[in-house]
Amino acid sequence: MEPETTYSLVRTWAGAGGLVLMMVLFALALVYALRPGNKQKFDRLARLPLQDGDGPDDKAGDRMEARK
Repeated sequence: MEPETTYSLVRTWAGAGGLVLMMVLFALALVYALRPGNKQKFDRLARLPLQDGDGPDDKAGDRMEARK
């Protein structure tokens, strides 16, 4: 087999394999994100930035006040 033919064959299969792999990973991510069992967790995490208190920044601020 000639080197150009081997390279072309490997390049074609690697490209096709990469495409299939990315499609499978995307499908798995969609299944995980859209599972009904994850709704409560994602709703809680979506509200997290809007909640006051008990966050890492609040604790860091308390430590800074204690040092003064």
